[in-house]
Amino acid sequence: MEWRASPYAMRVGALTAAAVAGRLLFLGFQPLWRDEAFTAVVVQRPLGPMLDAVRADSGAPLLYLLDNAVTRVSSSPAALRLVPAVAGAAAVPLMAALARRIGGVRAGAGAAALAVVAPALVTSARDARMYALATTLVVLATLLLLRAAERPSAGRWFAYAAAASLAMYTDYFAALAVMAEIVALVVVLRADARRVACALLSAAAAGATLVPWLIAAHGQFNHAGEFWVPPLSVTWVGGALVQFFTGPPVNDWVPGKQLLVAAQAVAVVVAQGLLAGLVIRRGRLSPDGRRALWYCVMCAVLALVFLVVISAFRPLITGSYASVLWGPLFAVLGAGLGLLDRSRLAAAALALTCGVSVALSAAATHPDTTGAIRLIDSQLGPGDVVDAHPSQYLLLLYYGDARVLQRTVVISSHVAWFWGTAAYPAGAVMLAAPAQIIANHGDIMFVAQPGETPENLPSGYHAARTACATGSCVTMYAPPA
Repeated sequence: MEWRASPYAMRVGALTAAAVAGRLLFLGFQPLWRDEAFTAVVVQRPLGPMLDAVRADSGAPLLYLLDNAVTRVSSSPAALRLVPAVAGAAAVPLMAALARRIGGVRAGAGAAALAVVAPALVTSARDARMYALATTLVVLATLLLLRAAERPSAGRWFAYAAAASLAMYTDYFAALAVMAEIVALVVVLRADARRVACALLSAAAAGATLVPWLIAAHGQFNHAGEFWVPPLSVTWVGGALVQFFTGPPVNDWVPGKQLLVAAQAVAVVVAQGLLAGLVIRRGRLSPDGRRALWYCVMCAVLALVFLVVISAFRPLITGSYASVLWGPLFAVLGAGLGLLDRSRLAAAALALTCGVSVALSAAATHPDTTGAIRLIDSQLGPGDVVDAHPSQYLLLLYYGDARVLQRTVVISSHVAWFWGTAAYPAGAVMLAAPAQIIANHGDIMFVAQPGETPENLPSGYHAARTACATGSCVTMYAPPA
């Protein structure tokens, strides 16, 4: 008997293909930004030294292992973002499957369409970091637990444990999602004792697989002190969570920032409209659909609550970290899109949301490090030194040529670990400018984002001139006359 895909499956498949194409379209357009530079620098190393750097930093290893394999072919920005792009596109059918349980095939197709164009999902899928992969794996675990609760089997419990394990090996915050999923299983799905026991065993098994890595990476626990996230506040939490609708914040130095922020505001309005529509039409959902709806909501919201509570003691909440947890909410938002009565209204919502993602993709939102290097090359003399602010050092390490790198250091009395110091080569940090540079009256070229200042300038050195590429400025500090 010949197998034929259903119209729904064909639609979701087409939307998934569109997601792949859309994420690949601008994959190498933006230069790398600071955190991506850490990935880029460490994954080009042999496996052992790469893992040594990751163990000394703060992350889980899966994305680095995958990107390390990719660098066997290419280490370009596009290649480094390939895994997140594919992982981000893979979230489309998963979110569709969750939404279909909420509101049927229309809700599933709506969630798939929204996942193709949502700014938060599109931008994270073009980021050479672990967040897109972690989001997809958390959504997969959420779906697999729901399936296991519906029809328990050894295979389904194993699949859930495997997805949860991979999620935690991608980002530690996925553990909060696993905890929330178990609570949702009990509170929303009202699973019997046998199902709850199987879920707990599966989650425990997933957590146990992480133990060998945590032992190997025990040095990460020494980072318990300083961090860049500010103390918990309503403003900061709100700014992090609104990125669910808007995608990442736009830096002050980005050309056309006001227009981009206005576009992001449109995305917020559209999303709020979809949520309002879902609330209005909730009566159309079946009892099973309402249960699936609240299951997705609790899985995401409770995990975010866990993150906020932890942040009261150790500030951790950011849009990037929260993105690991909020994936199931896109199924809810997409269900609202699918349940709209007017197809033109749904098309308009998608078009506006897509426009925001295109604007964020096409704008120069990342620093132009190659432009800064051209400025350095045009002025760097044999007796000069390049003082890179920690925000720029790894970018220079990735993009710089041998001539620039031989003279590039970070002049600072202390560089916090979260600047990616685990990837710094020996001798990268100096307490003061080299004595021979000062003795020979050499210039100091300070490279930084707009607004950043040098820490330890020699006495008498003064700013002679400044030139900027987008997001990266080079200031020439000259010796006293």
